[in-house]
Amino acid sequence: MSSGRVSVIVIGASHAGLAFSHKLLRLVPNASVTLINPSSAYYFNIAAPRFLAKPESLPPSKYLFTIRDTFDEYPNGSFAFVAGLVTKIDYSTKTVLVRSEKNVGDESSVSSVAFDYVVIASGSTTPATLGQGSLKLPFKATAFEDTQRAIYEAQEKLRAASRVVIGGAGPLGVELAGELAEAPGPKKVITLISKTDSLLEGATETVQRTAGLLLQRKDVDIVRNVTVDRADQNPVTGNWTIVLSTGQTIAADEYISTTGVIPNNEFIPKSFLDRDGWVNVDQYLRVVENETSRDDTYAVGDITCHPYRLLSRVSLQGAIAAANVSASISRKGYLTTYSSESQKKMMVVPVGQSTGTGHLGGWTLWGCLVWFFKGKDFLTYEAPKFLRGKIQ
Repeated sequence: MSSGRVSVIVIGASHAGLAFSHKLLRLVPNASVTLINPSSAYYFNIAAPRFLAKPESLPPSKYLFTIRDTFDEYPNGSFAFVAGLVTKIDYSTKTVLVRSEKNVGDESSVSSVAFDYVVIASGSTTPATLGQGSLKLPFKATAFEDTQRAIYEAQEKLRAASRVVIGGAGPLGVELAGELAEAPGPKKVITLISKTDSLLEGATETVQRTAGLLLQRKDVDIVRNVTVDRADQNPVTGNWTIVLSTGQTIAADEYISTTGVIPNNEFIPKSFLDRDGWVNVDQYLRVVENETSRDDTYAVGDITCHPYRLLSRVSLQGAIAAANVSASISRKGYLTTYSSESQKKMMVVPVGQSTGTGHLGGWTLWGCLVWFFKGKDFLTYEAPKFLRGKIQ
């Protein structure tokens, strides 16, 4: 790092890490931000239901971007990008240990980066992303995996499938069911499994009812008030047998799990984590260790213990954490508080290309509004803003 600069390491270059990095660089001229991420590509995974089910609908240029290019606006010495996987935060030496893809199997070949502050934005993954008990679908980026290739392989499997079972009737499950029902080629038999009588748990009753009606119009079979006990894949044919909590079995060409979220926390000290593996933070987004807030460590995005892991929460978290790091560096001003409850609850769920449902607070969104704001291209028109930290 350049002499005289305050060194800030940001671990993770998804939506939250990018939001924080840009906002801090604009606030603190003498900051030197090092962004560490396994991949040099920014993956706008919000649009995954659309381009996985309909490959021709969106070109890769709409959802895969080069991270380094978006930091060209800042002076030399203020930003560095390191392609690698963080394996440890070492507070005894104030360094972060990083393993690159080239030396992934070589324990002795690990580099270290010094820091004054570290921001954890490593996010989360899903069972389907890892291919755990599900068709492997890249709903998230995976360390040292070629995301474009993973997307292509998933697209080919979905294209070939005629019978698809989706476990989970949250926003992702509903969106994916709607997209697959409209996928080009022979019509698919789509079954959506919901653990309750309603879809979109947590949404208003009107939104839940509308989602069900829209899917039924697309001939999606909805199985309610059951859960998936297990999903077994035949090692020879690749077909799946899904066993429900009722004892019923369903045969499918592909099974997709859209439930479950797994924190990317392998490198994080256990003393930072709650019982479910998420990072404890205080009202200022500082990491809490043994009931004491650390002044040199913050966390933002999915990896935190805050509920409602939604894209709409990322920008505010990034801005508040950046403002608080800035205040700490300058030793001026007060720290800004963050509360997940202070942000209006929002759910915008396209159900196919032309309609959908959702709500903003207590207001139900008409299908045409869902199409206009998200459904027409799954927010990819906003991806460059997220990439450059310009979403308000």
